[in-house]
Amino acid sequence: MSVFDKFLAGWSFRGSRPDYAAGDVLEVMVTGEGDGGHVARIGDSTLRIEGAPEDAINTRIIVDVESWDDSAHTGRATYRKTVGESAF
Repeated sequence: MSVFDKFLAGWSFRGSRPDYAAGDVLEVMVTGEGDGGHVARIGDSTLRIEGAPEDAINTRIIVDVESWDDSAHTGRATYRKTVGESAF
């Protein structure tokens, strides 16, 4: 193993399309509204959030992932609680 290989050991690139599974608990930023509810955009992926308060836009919330489509990089989640405001 070269010095360069040792230096890069364990490194990986983070993609703009994360994969989640039903049952995952995430902290996300609510970025807008769409499809009849609130939406969080994570990279190029979209997570539709059900049950979020009306004033949830630009807040950080914790959600439970209910379903995730790996091919479309979209999912549905349920609001659990608000944990903070936006840093904007």
